[in-house]
Amino acid sequence: MKIKTLFKTIFCAGLALALVLYLCHLYGNYIEKTQEPITEYIYNGFEEKSNYKSSNTILITYKSKQYRLHTGDRILNKIKSGDFPKLYYSSKTDYLFFEGDYLPVGYAQATLLFTIILSAIGTLIWRKELDNDIRTM
Repeated sequence: MKIKTLFKTIFCAGLALALVLYLCHLYGNYIEKTQEPITEYIYNGFEEKSNYKSSNTILITYKSKQYRLHTGDRILNKIKSGDFPKLYYSSKTDYLFFEGDYLPVGYAQATLLFTIILSAIGTLIWRKELDNDIRTM
């Protein structure tokens, strides 16, 4: 495989991943616009993150099933102050999520940015060797 083909493949795969992530974000927005927030749930408390690599966990029981919602400090602070954010449920994916938290658009943007930067920097670094085989990198 040529180096040029490798960068084209990485670029196309990155674009496809960014598109899938963006469509998931749009699906979450669609659920929020077309459904009413759920109200028949039981709040079972929370677990704060134990280190900087983990996330906060909110424990919710909905339709006799226990859900562990992983979230950041912003939503946990709202819950601690007594202002509980709206909850939505996707029956198609059996997924419970807070408003605006299905899949943040930042994931798609970061993937797209990383794809463009990786392809551009790789092409600039190996610009004189793009027609060579990968083994010569």
